[in-house]
Amino acid sequence: MPPISEWGCFYEKQPLNKNMVINYMYKKIIIIIFLFTNYYSQVKIVGYYPYWYKSSAYTFEKISYENLTHIIHAFAWPKADGTIEYPKDFLYPELIKAAHNNGLKILIGLGGWGNDKGFAPVASNEDIRKLFISNLVKFIKDNEYDGVDFDWEFPKNISEGVLHTILVKEIRDSLNRIDSNYIISMAASPGSYYGQNFEYEKMVPYLDWVAMMGYDFHGSWSSHAGHNAPLYQHPNDNDGAVDNGVSYLLSRKINKEKLLVGVPFYGKEFNAKGLYATKTGSVIDLVYSDIAAYLKSSNWIYNWDDISKVPYLINFDQTKFITFDDTVSIRIKCDYIKTNNLGGIMIWALGQDYMNNEQPLLLTIGKSFGRYTNIEIEKPIVESNYKLYDNYPNPFNPSTRIRFFIPKTSKVILSVYDILGQLVSTLIDEELPQGNYEVVFDGSKLSSGMYFYNLTSENFSQTKKMVLIK
Repeated sequence: MPPISEWGCFYEKQPLNKNMVINYMYKKIIIIIFLFTNYYSQVKIVGYYPYWYKSSAYTFEKISYENLTHIIHAFAWPKADGTIEYPKDFLYPELIKAAHNNGLKILIGLGGWGNDKGFAPVASNEDIRKLFISNLVKFIKDNEYDGVDFDWEFPKNISEGVLHTILVKEIRDSLNRIDSNYIISMAASPGSYYGQNFEYEKMVPYLDWVAMMGYDFHGSWSSHAGHNAPLYQHPNDNDGAVDNGVSYLLSRKINKEKLLVGVPFYGKEFNAKGLYATKTGSVIDLVYSDIAAYLKSSNWIYNWDDISKVPYLINFDQTKFITFDDTVSIRIKCDYIKTNNLGGIMIWALGQDYMNNEQPLLLTIGKSFGRYTNIEIEKPIVESNYKLYDNYPNPFNPSTRIRFFIPKTSKVILSVYDILGQLVSTLIDEELPQGNYEVVFDGSKLSSGMYFYNLTSENFSQTKKMVLIK
């Protein structure tokens, strides 16, 4: 081959023929396919299965296994004497068998919020620690789990953090003596307040993944209503976000490929006028299947925060605020994980989006990571058709609210006419994204009488009447 300086002349004398071009493109396509399949074969989709769902409608038969890679059966916990405690009717061999039959790994979840009292006394005493590890290994083997997930929430000081590292390392050593394919993972806080005492840097070699709990950024402890799981932090808020949490954990030397982002299948209801408004009273947790009913109700207005990339609902009276994730925000978080080459996604909790034999949030995750390929059209999270609601109040004086829903991004025209069909006002004439909308119509300069409002978009057109009484 000629020297590099003569390559131009070389290609001019030896032009590429059709077969050479085809072979080159074929090789490029093969490389792209390899890189694509290699990433998706490595990505982890981990879902927690709470033990209490065993006695609910969401039994092991209802799990959409094809959209998962791992299940964590939650929770058992350590007792101070080195034994393992778990709730009555916790054991679920049918779940474990179904997971394995579907090619999934299933772990025992150890700890959980409020179940951490036994960790410190077990880890601090060498004899009890050895007994506990022996009991844990036996429990894993006897029940055919594929590993253990640690959820110590949270070490209270640096000493307890050191003990956590020792416990994880010695469990890894014990499991490796049986089979090096056993999995050890852990849940992690997205911030330094609860995470400062963990020795992440030292534990990483012993862990298969660290799942960041990317939720509960606001709750009963907050002074105001805010997002449960914002992807990005809003300038009006200082309580953190998923992106901040990822940056923090990466700064603690957790490998990208071992870092999973946790997403919630639940939301929270605040007594508040709106986003970042002062809250009063208690905060209620709501699973997605309950929130979905509100999405179709004319009493709630769907809103989208394009900074934090999550939706929220406000009721018609502006006294309630609901923060949650839907299929749109979940897909954006999946894209964030892929863009940043992170290890995958964690879900708290499976079953919380189960309704009418469908699991829309889990399906969205599966499709985003290439797990589920035989469904081409994603089911909408709200109404599938355009809808124009009755205005409120009606009759009105001097103003009324007009609400409508559009199922996809489209050009929308909302107009008001008098009884003779003459145009009174064009309230909207622009392209809008999917969602519920509300417009206030001011009739203070009009005479009493009947008026009509019309919504037009693509092939949809609907008119309703309203009465102004002065």
